[in-house]
Amino acid sequence: MFGRAFFSRLNIGPCIIALLLGSLVIAAPIVNAKGRPPRAVFLILPDAITPPTVNIEAEALGAGRYRLSLDTTEFMFTELCVPEAEAVPVGHAHVHVNGEKVASAYFPTVEIGPLAPGTHVIDVVLRGQDHRPIVGRDGLAQGVLSITVPHGQT
Repeated sequence: MFGRAFFSRLNIGPCIIALLLGSLVIAAPIVNAKGRPPRAVFLILPDAITPPTVNIEAEALGAGRYRLSLDTTEFMFTELCVPEAEAVPVGHAHVHVNGEKVASAYFPTVEIGPLAPGTHVIDVVLRGQDHRPIVGRDGLAQGVLSITVPHGQT
């Protein structure tokens, strides 16, 4: 009772609580569910593996919808996801439109939309079976395409 009244008079209660909670977060060990350090953010391929590439082609389906064909090299699509993937170019792709994820592609074709009229940037990032973005010796395995949806198509 004394503590609450004292801190409320000083108006520093929220600050002390924030400091205490912050110190708990800092003191907490950084481990994953298996008790090991967390894995890397990226799935980094060894230099001996040819890095995958992806080129995007978009086919207009009408009403602002598009079918994307993901032409990849040195990459194999799969629906199988695992908690910790090996550093191999096997997995799926995440499709972003104007920076927002709109789909996951487990096959080399995926449909998106409807998109509003105007210009849109489509970004496809190849990912490992554990959802980490794949990075090879040439950088992030991704493809980018800009499309313009004409007015009257939505």
